[in-house]
Amino acid sequence: MRNPISLRNRISLTLNEMRSQLTNGKTMMTNPANIQPANILIVDDIEMNRDLLSRIVTKLGHSPILADGGRVALEKVKTQPIDLVLLDIMMPEVDGYEVLSSIKDDASLRHIPVIMVTAVHEPQSAVDCIKMRADDYLTKPVNRVLLKARMGACLERKSLRDKEKEYLHQIEEAHFRLEEVLCEQTKELTIAKEELQILEKAKDNALKLIYYDVQNSLGDLNRVAKVRVNKLLKTWLETIKRELPEIDKSTVMFVFELNAVHAILQSAIELATELAQSRQVSMGPMPDCGGQPLTPPPLQPDLDFDEEELSSASSCPVDDEEQYAVQKERYANALAELIKTAVKFSRHSSTVTFSCTPLQQDVSIGIHATGRTIPEDELAQFFEVPSNTEKVTPGRHPGLGPSTAKHIITLLGGSVTVANREAAGISFVVKLKREGLGSCG
Repeated sequence: MRNPISLRNRISLTLNEMRSQLTNGKTMMTNPANIQPANILIVDDIEMNRDLLSRIVTKLGHSPILADGGRVALEKVKTQPIDLVLLDIMMPEVDGYEVLSSIKDDASLRHIPVIMVTAVHEPQSAVDCIKMRADDYLTKPVNRVLLKARMGACLERKSLRDKEKEYLHQIEEAHFRLEEVLCEQTKELTIAKEELQILEKAKDNALKLIYYDVQNSLGDLNRVAKVRVNKLLKTWLETIKRELPEIDKSTVMFVFELNAVHAILQSAIELATELAQSRQVSMGPMPDCGGQPLTPPPLQPDLDFDEEELSSASSCPVDDEEQYAVQKERYANALAELIKTAVKFSRHSSTVTFSCTPLQQDVSIGIHATGRTIPEDELAQFFEVPSNTEKVTPGRHPGLGPSTAKHIITLLGGSVTVANREAAGISFVVKLKREGLGSCG
């Protein structure tokens, strides 16, 4: 056992380290150093504008990184260390609004400051960008002095945030080291206590052996051990029985239901694959459904039947078969729209994953994207179609896909919901009626 004084010394040393780090952290926050050279991402589809901003950035001592469009910008901001973004609005395919949303709605990227540098002189455009958490807004032609001042302010704020984050990390590490010291000392004290108890027990047993016959003592110990083992086994068995979940037979899916869900989900993934490939987003594997694979092997009959009996048993009315086929196609088209929306909200090089859970009356299918999240004040209106008079910011609204998908699935008796997975991304949960899957697929 170690001397208790060492515990006090080690705790004192750790506390002194924390005080020193606190002092150093305050000094860094109150006396920020000069802004260091930074990586500046310049996003503009016009080469002349990119060159002009690149020369200004270089003269200010920073390193320019060029992107000729929104899609390239999203790839660079997620794969390279970027300290500031100079972003144009009017660009083909992925415009500045969508790039800004992708950065500010992603928890891993929203710390990067974004200055909108655009030829759009409408006040509403500046209002929209500020609402979407843009850090500043400049119009073309760019005033070099004003650009330098705005860049310096943004980089200084980012530097202070980075130092504050580093300072908090040092505090957490010091706290963790203190916990390790306390845990180690507690463990040593526990071991010493256990060793002392063993010695006390050994002393008592030795005294018993002196006064009682050794064989009788061993026999008693053997009987006690058997009783304890039997009690322990009984306790384990009771615990196992309590912990084993009972299977709800109402949620077990039939083979035709599994095949129908597989066909719907596979068709939806194929319809969304082209968009996913253009944005370098992968599709996850086909999920299990409540522990049952979605493509189970066909059951083979153990007995021989006449061909006439087999055909009459497996036949399905033509009208029902056509109805189920149309219904599955509609489900697949609706799911494809939701998967495409998940792709648009996904981070570069991430994967859209799927889940499946059988319920008593429904089958719940989950579509999960990693990247952007939906602002809380926009969740309730996510599936609504904007009116003709309502102002919609390009690149921010999900489009008509989610509302169309919800309309189709609701007409078929199902439901669709969307939610944020904290800061990781969004998830769609689609419930399909099991009776609508048919038994003729």
